[in-house]
Formats: sequence, C-alpha cells, structure tokens
Amino acid sequence: MNREEVFRHFTNEIYEPLKHRMLFALEVYFQNHKHTLAETFRNSLEQILGKVKLMQQEGNKQPLGYISYSMLRTELANGRATYLVEAMDKRWFMDLHPCRDTYDAEWAFRYLDEWETELSKHAKKYGGRIGLDDIQRMKLRAAVHIHQYIIALSRFSVTEEWLDEIQLEDVFELRVGEYLDRSEVVYKRDVRVKDSTVMKEWLEEKKPYDYIHEVFRGIDGSQGHYEGIRLQYADLSESSFNNGVFAGGNMIGSRWNKTCLQEADFSGCLIQEARFEQANLRGASFRDAVAVPGIYQSERWERPGFQPVSFAGADLTEAEFQGAYLQGADFTGAILQGANFMGAAFEGACFKGAMLDGARFSLGMHPVARD
Repeated sequence: MNREEVFRHFTNEIYEPLKHRMLFALEVYFQNHKHTLAETFRNSLEQILGKVKLMQQEGNKQPLGYISYSMLRTELANGRATYLVEAMDKRWFMDLHPCRDTYDAEWAFRYLDEWETELSKHAKKYGGRIGLDDIQRMKLRAAVHIHQYIIALSRFSVTEEWLDEIQLEDVFELRVGEYLDRSEVVYKRDVRVKDSTVMKEWLEEKKPYDYIHEVFRGIDGSQGHYEGIRLQYADLSESSFNNGVFAGGNMIGSRWNKTCLQEADFSGCLIQEARFEQANLRGASFRDAVAVPGIYQSERWERPGFQPVSFAGADLTEAEFQGAYLQGADFTGAILQGANFMGAAFEGACFKGAMLDGARFSLGMHPVARD
C-alpha cells in the first residue's frame, strides 16, 4: 500500500473506532460526574471574578463585556490540558488591562492522552509509515471533540446569580473556544431595553440562525406565529408569549423561566435542555415534542449528550403532552392538574412534589415520584 492507502486504512480501522470508544467513555464520565465538575467550573469563575472585582474597586478595570475560556493547543501538545481564562471589557481582545487565570481541564483531556497512547501502539503495526508526528496531528484534530465537553460543562454550570457585585456592560458574554480563534457563546446577558413590537416582528421573520444565543427577556410576543423557528440556547425568560405558535421549532437549550406561555403551541418541537422553570404554561401543547436526553445514536458519537428538559415549578394545568418523548424530564413541584400524558414516554422523569390531580396517563404508565 502507498502512504495514502496506509492512512486511509489506519483511519478507518483504528483511528475512528478508537475515537468513538474514547468519546463514549468520556460521555459516561461526564454525565455521571457533571454536578461535581460543575462545582469546580464555578470555582474557576469565582476565582477570575474575584480578581476582576478587586481590579474594579481599585479603578483598574472597566465593566466586563466578556469572559473567555480558551483551549491552548500548544499546551495540549505538551501534555497539559490548560485553558486560558480572560475577563475583558467591551473591547474584547483589545482590552488594555485584561484579567487572566487558568482552568485545568485534565478531567476531560486525560481521555485524549490515553487514546494517543493506544493509537501509538497500533501505529507500530504499520512498519513506521505512521510516525509520532502523524499521531500528534491526529491528537490535536481529535481535541476539538473533547473541547465540546468543556462547552457542555460551562452551559450546565452557569447560573444567573454568579455575576453579582461585578460591573458589567449592558451586553455581556461568556464564551468558550480556542485562543484568538473561533469561540461559542455559552451564556449571554443583555439588559438593553427592547421594543416588543420590533422584537416580535423580527422573530416572526423566522431567520435560520439569527436568534441562536440571543436574549429576548421581558418582551411581549403574544399571539405570534413562530412555526419552525430556531431558538437554540436563546433566553426568553420573564417574557410573555401567550398563544404563541412555535410548532416544529428547535428550542434546544432555550430558557423560558417565569415566562407567560398560556396556550402556547410547542407541538413537535425539539426541547432538549430547555428550561421552563416557574413558567405559566396553562393549556400549552407539547404534543409529539422531543426531549430525549443523552446521545441519540448509540453506535456513533456526534456531540455531548443532551441534558433533560426542566419544567420545575411550572404551571402546566391542562397542558397537552400526548405522544411526547420526555425521558428524564424534571417536573419537580410542577402543577399538572388535568394534564394529558396519553401516549407520552417519560421514563426516569421526576415528579417529586408535583400536583397530578386529574392528570391522564396511558394504562400502566402513571408516574412514580422520585428524587
């Protein structure tokens, strides 16, 4: 075989199978330890914010516009899973007085190191035609998949309270990416006053990518026609979307906490990782909605597994869930009086403290409250 054929064989027979095995092992570890990992991540945030607070008290730091967590490929090449943490003003990387710290992501990247060792063992069977430099390039290429778990962890970890006592710009973003390269928003705060009419008209245009990660807090979008809209990781908390139609939309990771959504239509929507905590969802429809947590395809890794949808503390009186997939959903303390779960799948869902008077379930599918 020539060199191209050797690499093709190695990729198909060794690289890809071992990569997926590594990532599924990391997935299991992440899901089983995410609460402990989140605590460590929040400690990292508190540490950088403590430095920022001191700088601001001394007059050496403008209001924050960004905090970024950056994967450093040079560190990875040297066997260290160190992320650079930077707190910057609205000028971002042009900030003249950035505040810096580090975050140790060894918990995730140790899987990459173990995979590299195993890959090197198999490479020896190819008679020296796959060298250490080739393995190193493969390692750095696979690092982007491990990096996805740092993004997933940061999303899971961040709460609205963690920015108390820090001076912020009206628009603030927490981003995770590669150093001086592409990064992804994992949290956005935008306190600018928004015109509800303008926002509603914009949302009804249903542009394919414009609303992802955006903030639509405190607006009135009631009676809106938003069928098929993509609102991944958008924040629509404390707003009003009564009778809004979102049928067939992508709501993955969206936040609707304390939002008025009476008789809103989410039928057929993707709602993994969405949060409807303390929302008014009286008479809302989630018919055939999909909120399956974890990884869809057990034989092939594509991204970190989704977190369950949360309806904790929501008013879901007379809500419709017929045919919905709600595995692992959190209904803690929710009002579900008269809700219809006929034909719904909700294995592992939490109904602790929920009010279920008059709720309808398929034969043999009545929920058992769990912690």
